[in-house]
Amino acid sequence: MSTGRALLVSPAFFGYERDIAAELERQGWDTVFVDERPSNSALMRAVIRVRRSLLGRLIQAHYRSTLDRLRRERFDLVVVIKGEVVPAWFLRELRALNPGAAFVFYAYDAVGNSPNCLGLLDQFDARLSFDRDDVEAHAGFGYLPLFHTPEFRPLPAEQAAGSRRHRWAFVGTLHSGRYAFVRRLIGDGEGDFTFFYVQARWYFALTKYVTRENRSVPWRDVSFTPLTRAQIAEVFRHSVAVLDMQRPGQSGLTMRTLEVLASGSILVTTNPSIAQEPFYDPRRVVILPDEGRTTDAAQLLADVVAAGAPAGAPPGFEAYSLESFVRQLVAAGVAGERPGSGRSDRVE
Repeated sequence: MSTGRALLVSPAFFGYERDIAAELERQGWDTVFVDERPSNSALMRAVIRVRRSLLGRLIQAHYRSTLDRLRRERFDLVVVIKGEVVPAWFLRELRALNPGAAFVFYAYDAVGNSPNCLGLLDQFDARLSFDRDDVEAHAGFGYLPLFHTPEFRPLPAEQAAGSRRHRWAFVGTLHSGRYAFVRRLIGDGEGDFTFFYVQARWYFALTKYVTRENRSVPWRDVSFTPLTRAQIAEVFRHSVAVLDMQRPGQSGLTMRTLEVLASGSILVTTNPSIAQEPFYDPRRVVILPDEGRTTDAAQLLADVVAAGAPAGAPPGFEAYSLESFVRQLVAAGVAGERPGSGRSDRVE
């Protein structure tokens, strides 16, 4: 039996938007998905990030067309994720068409990195963020971490204690000094796995030769084709430890943080806010000060290898699953199930 009709407005982010839509469906919501961006090309993403005003007409046309398609639809739940380019007028008109719907906003990026959402917040019944600093700074926000998907599961117990293919691993997009961070700690050691993804060759050339932020990164160390999620999960569960570095200006736990721990590996991260999570255990999570600049890499490696990879995910880690995330997202917006109503879930 259907719970109701849901509209999900989200940018594409490595297919996770499709997972959220599918989980809404699985939980009984007849779901319509709208891509927040007019296009997901590398050029479009870059222009949105640095000069959104150049795309004003295209964005307005995208949302006018979207609203025309949705005029005859009726929704009980509207979920907007990130709000990078969504116009406020679109939400107002959508609310007028669906006066009984619960409107929920979720941020998986720091507000400072995506400030357009600040002009939208008064359109929502519930506002959630993955970033504890933003929750403290902006009134009305609740805290909801991101999630791990079912692909990220640990090795069977009988294999977990044995040797693993990789001592160290890193998988991520190339930004914010990540290359130097990874190379400081793991170099090119045998048995280590590193993967740096860039969305387009022209974009890497721009950052290497024009802006110079990636001037020291060799072409051979960059891939322009992403790994599949199944490939990433396989790397993580066969690694003793995985490195993670969040973007500057955000304190929220990255998706990689939760995927690594769900895979039964040790997490080595630059994000100190993870110590506030109930699953935090210094035997499973190593927090690096100063982005690892003052860390003795050889000693860190020796300590991690000596500790050995854990057997399984942290206790209670199902609270960070996709299923739990969607359930809490819905609960935050549905009448009578606001955060603070006595539920024992992760929304704070």
